Amino acid sequence: MTTTISSRRLAKWAVSLCVTSAALSAGAALAQNVQYAPGKAFFDTRCAVCHQAAGKGQDGLAPPLTELPGRYAANGEGRTQLGLTVLNGMFGTIAIKDKSYNFKMPSFRVESDEDLANVLNYLVFDVNAKHAGAKPFTAAEVKALRATQMDGAQVRAHRDVALKSLGL
Repeated sequence: MTTTISSRRLAKWAVSLCVTSAALSAGAALAQNVQYAPGKAFFDTRCAVCHQAAGKGQDGLAPPLTELPGRYAANGEGRTQLGLTVLNGMFGTIAIKDKSYNFKMPSFRVESDEDLANVLNYLVFDVNAKHAGAKPFTAAEVKALRATQMDGAQVRAHRDVALKSLGL
């Protein structure tokens, strides 16, 4: 009888150890996948309310950010578009993959250059699986883009220029 009880306890302990080990491994893997943790924190507190967790988007309101930022970041006009969008906001109807989005993204001009570079890098390198050899954004790059002040409608119009430069 003692052997049976010990075997059961040992089996429960082994299962518990396996589950705990798997959970710790998953957590470590998840932490390793996020290269730009400050950018993720910024996104989660300021952007996810509309764009949803990990940039999956919200039908009719905010587009998904899971593909285009990675493509934009490898192209001069695309990089400019991403920077102008976070600095100046954007509004007006846009279409992505046969879906329309009509939203008014606020300006984040009051945020630091470093914070905006981090959130852009989070989108490009952590949220987007493909980024076509794009280089990371720097605070100096964001600072240089501050000189171009636009309203959200002008940023929306510039988006067409960026899309054309990408062949989209």
